[in-house]
Amino acid sequence: MLRLKRIWEGDQPKLSHYLDILKKGKVGLCFGHGLGDTVMFLNVFDKLASLYPDIQFDLILQRNLGFEELVDDIVGKNKAVVYTHDLSYNQETSEYDIIADIDFPMSENQTEITKAEKCCRDELGIELISGHKKITCGVNKLVGLHLQITCLPDSANVPYDIAKKIWQEIKDAGYIPLEILMEHVFHNPVNKKYDFIDRHLRDIPPKISTLIGIIEDCNKIICCVSGVFHTALSILSPERICLLEKDFLAPSFTKLSIKRINIKEYQDGSIKDWLQIL
Repeated sequence: MLRLKRIWEGDQPKLSHYLDILKKGKVGLCFGHGLGDTVMFLNVFDKLASLYPDIQFDLILQRNLGFEELVDDIVGKNKAVVYTHDLSYNQETSEYDIIADIDFPMSENQTEITKAEKCCRDELGIELISGHKKITCGVNKLVGLHLQITCLPDSANVPYDIAKKIWQEIKDAGYIPLEILMEHVFHNPVNKKYDFIDRHLRDIPPKISTLIGIIEDCNKIICCVSGVFHTALSILSPERICLLEKDFLAPSFTKLSIKRINIKEYQDGSIKDWLQIL
């Protein structure tokens, strides 16, 4: 196994030199960098793999930095991703013909060449590639939660103890709760923020366009009967909406098949179960 380090320094051969000799085999690229550099490198990684179709390339990334969610955008023909706790890669390396450390040298003080192009030129020895690959991610974990209504709060608001359970169940299901109540000009002062809520929209200017953008970005919406509920029905598919019913029931407002939970007789775990099923 050949280990290549700091191949961008001096006049030593670049990675393509060794790949041309190898022709067929397996190569690991150790990439110990942050999100920005990793995203910039994805197009370069694609290009390198396309130039050597008989070589299997593994992109070796640091474990537990969230890159696992990018897997679908990285892997492909003759490409794979390996996660490791040790980027020196002092693991069993007999499976690789070559392991190369990609330093991705800085270009921040240059304007005639991008960082990705500098990597192509100084480390890989291939034609210059730039641009940002379009990426998607894993499951969006943001859940919008709306617990209080401006009018008739006694008939629709979710009581503190039930609201606290729901907030925790969202987290227990592996999701991120966000209270999406916006304090507009007619905000009802009885609708104070519950003390367990640590992510909310109350301190930003109340605009419908902002609310719509937030709803669109949520995986699910859980709410009492409110403007948020009706706005969500106008934006999301019904299976992504849960109505917390109290005195007012869903059939009074919609014929869509949404999730309905009666908070007067709330069964512990109902929200967690719903989120984990979908």
